[in-house]
Amino acid sequence: MNRTATQHAGIAAESVNGVNQSIRAALAHVEGADLAKLKDAYEVACSLKLLAQRLTLTATEMRQLVGEWHQEGHLVTEPAIDTDVVVDGFSTAMTNASKVARALFVALDDATKNLAPIGWQESAPHKAQS
Repeated sequence: MNRTATQHAGIAAESVNGVNQSIRAALAHVEGADLAKLKDAYEVACSLKLLAQRLTLTATEMRQLVGEWHQEGHLVTEPAIDTDVVVDGFSTAMTNASKVARALFVALDDATKNLAPIGWQESAPHKAQS
């Protein structure tokens, strides 16, 4: 099961899309929706928190990798485009992405901490109106 980095990134993006579809199914009260209990929401939030933590590192390392390729002379652009400028722009964008991923991690950590003390209770039967 050897996958390339681009395949892993594509799978991650599709996985997040799958989570979104599951949430929409739960919101629409679709029978058999797999996101049906608070425990499920907590586990999704924890997994997204881990994803954000890993994205922080991924953005930092991608910035470093492209920077190395540039320093080694592997990156070229058309003469009208300054390679240094676009590589610097990429570096800045990835630094910003790392910061945003870190902020997302912190927010999701707060979310899981707020869900942790909440319990689940099955709905009580509705009283018939007379």
